Amino acid sequence: TQLLAAAGAGRIILVDADVVERINLSRQFLHTEERIGMNKAQSAAIALRQINPDLRVEVFAGTADDASLPALVRAADVVVDCCDNSRTRHAVNRACLAARRPLVTGACLRGSGQVAVFDFREPGGPCYACAFPEDEESDLKASAHGVLTSATGVVGAAQAAEAIKVATAVGRPLRSRLMLLSVLEGEAQVFNLCADPGCPVCARRSREAA
Repeated sequence: TQLLAAAGAGRIILVDADVVERINLSRQFLHTEERIGMNKAQSAAIALRQINPDLRVEVFAGTADDASLPALVRAADVVVDCCDNSRTRHAVNRACLAARRPLVTGACLRGSGQVAVFDFREPGGPCYACAFPEDEESDLKASAHGVLTSATGVVGAAQAAEAIKVATAVGRPLRSRLMLLSVLEGEAQVFNLCADPGCPVCARRSREAA
């Protein structure tokens, strides 16, 4: 979000129910020692306003779930998923699909990361659940398994770039593509993603719409 604020975003909606902990400071650069114990969305808002005083920052200090996400997603032009668990990622995916909002998703673990774009404004493309079925994905968290600080920086920068490309229609976003990054190996690979005709999320919705 620092890069989006610095790039001149007009409005950013921050959603987070957690509070800042000391262990977050090594990889979540918006927070400071002084704001330990503060809600993360409120802490991030302070940092973003310092970067861009003209930025309109809205804070939702609650849980991102199937109840709260529909309204939050409808209020956004592009959704950037920086979740730390698969349950929330799938809820964000469902909300973006329903509202037809483009989704930029990213995740990090140890020295690796991934970034993908699912643009639900275009029919027929895959959704997050096509690539990562909810009943097959193991919920590995950076807090439990560790993550290289520079890996979060690389993935975050890539997500910001993708969000800017989608919002401004400049360049070639990672639409229906998955980028895998390894900071430790110095490698990056990009794979095409296809819609799963048996996907319980987007295939069912496509059938209902037809």
